[in-house]
Amino acid sequence: MKKAIIIIVLISITCLCANAQKITLGAKISGGFGYQYIDNKQILSASSVKTFNFKGIAQMPVKNNYWLEAGLGISGKGSVIFDEALTTTTQLTYAELPVNVLRKFTFTDLGVFYVGAGGYVAMGLGGKLSYETPGSSTSDKIEFGKDADATRFDTGLNFSTGFEFRNKVTFNMAFSLGLNNIASTTQQDTGTAVVKNREFSIGLGYLFK
Repeated sequence: MKKAIIIIVLISITCLCANAQKITLGAKISGGFGYQYIDNKQILSASSVKTFNFKGIAQMPVKNNYWLEAGLGISGKGSVIFDEALTTTTQLTYAELPVNVLRKFTFTDLGVFYVGAGGYVAMGLGGKLSYETPGSSTSDKIEFGKDADATRFDTGLNFSTGFEFRNKVTFNMAFSLGLNNIASTTQQDTGTAVVKNREFSIGLGYLFK
């Protein structure tokens, strides 16, 4: 599944480049909540962190109101883990490349409603681990790698919906479902077998062309 997502993303970008004259460019900014699916029986509970995303996008009409959308930008993810007296907050920043297929529906004179689905590939750029106990708090930079805090690369699925107004402003909602296990060997050796990213976001955008 992960290799298939990467192949689909690359093919879609190639298609966009080959049909540059038909492309609509734009940008999206959003905020939301990131959390993680974590397989560790020692964890008491988990919560979400606030996230921020920015992406440049390109859309190309395909057929019968279907559009291909590819993007490139910055995406935030992470979680909060509660383990007895220790609270661990993970904040991750990725360079992300999503590709989605959109179905657009004309909605009276206001604009266009759309729903979409697709996949993404992402590379970790940085992040922070914060540790808090009743009497202290510390933080460290995230180190990516097989034997570090988390593996660097992530892949997953996207699900989106929104509205494109006639004035080119867009309203967007999206959910990303990470498929890649980003738990490093170090995490697995200490009881965390699986870590997968999840994120829900709401934001605005603008279509330039």
